[in-house]
Amino acid sequence: MTTKVRRYERVSLVVGITIHAGKEHPRRFAGTMITVSRGGVGIFSPHYLAPETCVVLELTVPVPGEGLRRVTLHGVTRWAQVQVDGNFVGIELLTNPRAGDYAWFSNNFDQCICARGRRVATRQPRTKCGLPSAEDN
Repeated sequence: MTTKVRRYERVSLVVGITIHAGKEHPRRFAGTMITVSRGGVGIFSPHYLAPETCVVLELTVPVPGEGLRRVTLHGVTRWAQVQVDGNFVGIELLTNPRAGDYAWFSNNFDQCICARGRRVATRQPRTKCGLPSAEDN
């Protein structure tokens, strides 16, 4: 098995988000962001989001010297873990400049996001298909 390392450092950041999952859930619903990096987010959702589901995440970020900014991020679910009271979901963020506010998010990550969060350890290697291995659960 090839060992892969995360491209981006992950930070623990618990913040409320709004999730829109397209056709599967036409209405927006609330969730919680648990971890975040420039490449993706880990969220807790009351609804199951199957892998390969396109999602839009909305969150509010405090910007030093400016106040609050609403940020919209587009992504694709890569894994989901069903729990008794909801679902843990891993979402890869789309980096296309036309995909919401990703460019702003990436450029301001250290100043606005890392300043609020707590750095966490890098996760264990992934399987060849890109989904978490059994050790990640």
